[in-house]
Amino acid sequence: MKTAGLLVFIVYMAIMLVIGIVAARLQRSTAHFWVANRAFGAPVLAVAILVSIMHGGTLLGGTGQIAAMGAITLNNLAFAFGFLVVLLFMADKLRRFGGFTLPDYLGDRYESNALRAFAAVVVLVSATVSLIAQTKAMGIVIQQLSGLPLAWSLVLGSLVFTIYTSIGGMLAAVWTDIAQWLFMIVGVGALLVVLWPQVGGFTGMAQAAEQAAPGWTSLTGSGWTLSGLLTWYLVWFVAYFTRIEFVTKMYTARDERAARQGVAWGLLLVLVFFSTTVFLGGAARVLVWDEIKSPDAALPAMINRYLSPFWGAVALSGVAAAAMSTVSSLLLLSGAAIAHDLLRKSYFEPRGIERSDRYYLVVSRLTTFAVGIVALIGAFYTPTLVLTIVSYGVALTGAAFAVPMLLGMTWRRFTPSAALWSSVGGFLVTAVWAAVTEAGATWAKAWHPIFPGLIMSIVLALVLTPITRQVSESTLERFFARGEGRVAAGGRAA
Repeated sequence: MKTAGLLVFIVYMAIMLVIGIVAARLQRSTAHFWVANRAFGAPVLAVAILVSIMHGGTLLGGTGQIAAMGAITLNNLAFAFGFLVVLLFMADKLRRFGGFTLPDYLGDRYESNALRAFAAVVVLVSATVSLIAQTKAMGIVIQQLSGLPLAWSLVLGSLVFTIYTSIGGMLAAVWTDIAQWLFMIVGVGALLVVLWPQVGGFTGMAQAAEQAAPGWTSLTGSGWTLSGLLTWYLVWFVAYFTRIEFVTKMYTARDERAARQGVAWGLLLVLVFFSTTVFLGGAARVLVWDEIKSPDAALPAMINRYLSPFWGAVALSGVAAAAMSTVSSLLLLSGAAIAHDLLRKSYFEPRGIERSDRYYLVVSRLTTFAVGIVALIGAFYTPTLVLTIVSYGVALTGAAFAVPMLLGMTWRRFTPSAALWSSVGGFLVTAVWAAVTEAGATWAKAWHPIFPGLIMSIVLALVLTPITRQVSESTLERFFARGEGRVAAGGRAA
């Protein structure tokens, strides 16, 4: 496969770079760079949502982890309910607000630059953690595809996605998302066509996987504890209404209707692709499990064994495309967090200091490049499974943003102090719990880090709201329709 793989990979990388260069020529302002001038209709938005979620961690890490721990590892209901929260509570409001980032919304909703700045730090940290996972996934695939050593594969892939994202912005990210989606469909489709008869379709796969690993098809899978499984589902439910690369796509929609429709269509596409990942995980358990050293090697092993050199190269390019599609969004959000949220909105503007759009574009591009390098270094040194790393990244944003976002959109009385400290508490508890888990503490492994983090966030929100001051009436009128978000208390409006 090495010669064919290298040729396909070169063509794929060249296409990505050309898209980035073309998109760069269309950048006129930060609005173009960060939200593509808010020009996307529902079909484009739906594909952009899909490929930013169906990432390398899902395809590569998801296939391996499902093979190891059972079909129940990927629960479509958790994702569907997370999407439903965005559809019912967030899509309209975020698009109507018309900001650039999630910290943008939180800062204005709570009249708090402290919350805005802290949220920007959360975005930067969680995006970097997730980027490490995506970079690792991409490096593994490029190594299989090209025959290059893993180190060179990581460096080459990182260099390409960092360049096209830092010069082309959101427009390049979404255009490359569409191209990567096509690579992903063709590549994964070729593998499915070959594997389907090998395992006897979905039913045959499930029966064979259950025979190979008793409990694989059960409601608790093979290796899960009940508490671990339930909090794993909690991670992904919360992740899909706080996932920064997803919810900030609402800002790129042409209007509120496009935002709603894009979320709905995106959910349908995501459910189809997640079902595909379950099938691939079961097939891996049956066909190649005894030949691999790590679950993350399951998908490349099937591609190498069952596809011809050309189609194997296409399939691996599809997996690499999945990783790159998420990477571009995360890099952009990291740049916006520093340039827009920390410098412009939290430091310069409050002090009356003016900077040009060009200044913020340069800062954003430099940050994008720097974060790409940090993620590359992290990918060299992490032994943890790809999907586990991704779960830590989304847990950090989930514990920090779930309560301030949901209550901020539904409850007028929720206060700036309660929002800030519930965010800080949720983030810190989740980060510490994840670190202790990775250090090997048995007691910490019983619960995913998001669970104690969310508990802390909720407790702080409920304790602080009654004793702290809410925002001004003019801000409430901006973010709530008349009568919306009022809670009756003792016969009075809250």
